[in-house]
Amino acid sequence: MEEEESTQIKQTLNDLSVKIDELSKSIEKTLGEKKEYAEAKINENPLAYVAGAFVGGVIVGYVMGRGKG
Repeated sequence: MEEEESTQIKQTLNDLSVKIDELSKSIEKTLGEKKEYAEAKINENPLAYVAGAFVGGVIVGYVMGRGKG
């Protein structure tokens, strides 16, 4: 009985390991595609993205500075 349970647990762990590997590969592929898309968009108009990041930083800095007063 215990040996049967042990075998079943090992099989379940093996199945989970395979599923985790598949999920990891899927996540890596998705992140790679998103990264390529983002890089392509930034390369199309880099000044707009730099300006947006600058303005965003100024706004965050202002809001954080106001909170300390």
